Amino acid sequence: MSQRPKLSLTTARQAVISVLAGAVVCWLLLLAFEATGGFPPVVPWSLPITLFLLAVAVGVYSRVLPKRREQHRASSQESFMALSVGKAMVMTGAALAGAHVVYVMRYLQLFDAPLPSQRVIQGTVTILASLCLAAAGIMLERACVIKDDDDQDEHPGSAEPI
Repeated sequence: MSQRPKLSLTTARQAVISVLAGAVVCWLLLLAFEATGGFPPVVPWSLPITLFLLAVAVGVYSRVLPKRREQHRASSQESFMALSVGKAMVMTGAALAGAHVVYVMRYLQLFDAPLPSQRVIQGTVTILASLCLAAAGIMLERACVIKDDDDQDEHPGSAEPI
């Protein structure tokens, strides 16, 4: 009998790969702007604000989901989608954080000029917002974990995602 693949929690390795992928894509984009003689746009304030609001919404939902499950008001499909969304939030937040680290590092040495300082400040806030999004995704993933009492006796500390 073959094992069916399961959707599992995001591992640290997957998150690190996502950070590196975001950093590489940003580095390539910065090279393309430099090759064409242009400058990349300044990160708009709407991006970190949207990421922070999304992180707050996901964080609140991650606190509500276990109570909904206990009251049998959350369907298995809702829990599966919540796990998928949590995983997507972790990967997206990590990729955006990696990309903006490269973006900020590129303009950090030119901080005294007005436009590069604006890029550094807004990019740094976006890094923080991206990390908050990833943390909210981790919280949502963890909220989807169901602790099985039978498995606890055999393997203490083990839990299985939905």
